[in-house]
Amino acid sequence: MSQPPEHQGLAGQVVSRLHQQRRRGLGLRMTPMIDVIFLLLTFFVLTVQFEPPEQALPLVFGAEAAPVAPSPKALELAVVRHPQGCAVQTAESSAPIVIRQTAPAEGLAVLAQHVSASILADGERPIRLRCDEEVLWEFVTKIYDVLYGLGARDITFVVDEARRSSDPSVRLD
Repeated sequence: MSQPPEHQGLAGQVVSRLHQQRRRGLGLRMTPMIDVIFLLLTFFVLTVQFEPPEQALPLVFGAEAAPVAPSPKALELAVVRHPQGCAVQTAESSAPIVIRQTAPAEGLAVLAQHVSASILADGERPIRLRCDEEVLWEFVTKIYDVLYGLGARDITFVVDEARRSSDPSVRLD
């Protein structure tokens, strides 16, 4: 094998430095990179804003709760089919309020007067609507709109499950 010729002078110094850099490897060049990564990690850890845990709720001990007022008795309204349209029967009055198909506004006005007097007397009073299956949906929505317009927000539709479960055409699932 032939030996490379020995270089003299400036060319020899350059070649010898190139060989020395190849022998050193990557060890010395990784140190500045590790320092930069450490500085970036430190920067991100110090600048992140930690959020408080969501489950931690402030507790106030020693405060007495206000006495709970009993809820008022619900106003029961039964909506049944009538030859002229539908009738609304309340537990508090003996005569039903008839809402006619031809002029529903008159019957709805009477219902509004009756219900508003009952709601104003008892404050926020829940209302329970029990509708027969024969009543047209048009009447049910008009009655609901009147009750909601009077300020009633607790309106519940009552369903008779015993009657529905005895009918094989009605599925409960």
